[in-house]
Amino acid sequence: MTDNQLLEHLQVQRLYVRYCDIVDGKRFDELGDVFLDEATGDYSQALGPGVVSPNLKSLIASMHLNLGAGSNCGPTHHNVGNFAIQVEGHTATSTVHYYAVHRGINDYAGQLYSMWGQYEDQLEKTAAGWRVKARVYKCFLSEGPSGVVSASRG
Repeated sequence: MTDNQLLEHLQVQRLYVRYCDIVDGKRFDELGDVFLDEATGDYSQALGPGVVSPNLKSLIASMHLNLGAGSNCGPTHHNVGNFAIQVEGHTATSTVHYYAVHRGINDYAGQLYSMWGQYEDQLEKTAAGWRVKARVYKCFLSEGPSGVVSASRG
């Protein structure tokens, strides 16, 4: 691997760390630092058939609804690892494993919801750096009530 290829891989890895920092800080409006405006997300495998985010604006709205103020989700902690990244010029593909734990509040006070899975992404290098263009979100294992990551009924 050349120095430039190594640098590209590190930049992509940092993008995933940035994603975790944004989500755990509940600063969802900063997700433009990670995703293109037209980024699509397929969450069907993890959340149910047809659950697709057509763009960044939709993703941000969903994060606010299900993890933000007024949701059943309090503090979270997301971790990423096992980076498999293939860079070809200004595009890349990656498969990255995640572990995420969410503490419930409101309707789910004191409960934890944990997930283990992977992000399968297509990325594009822009003038601002690497951004996710398309994501397939997979959950291989979860524990606890999934309602922790939902809008509060109260």
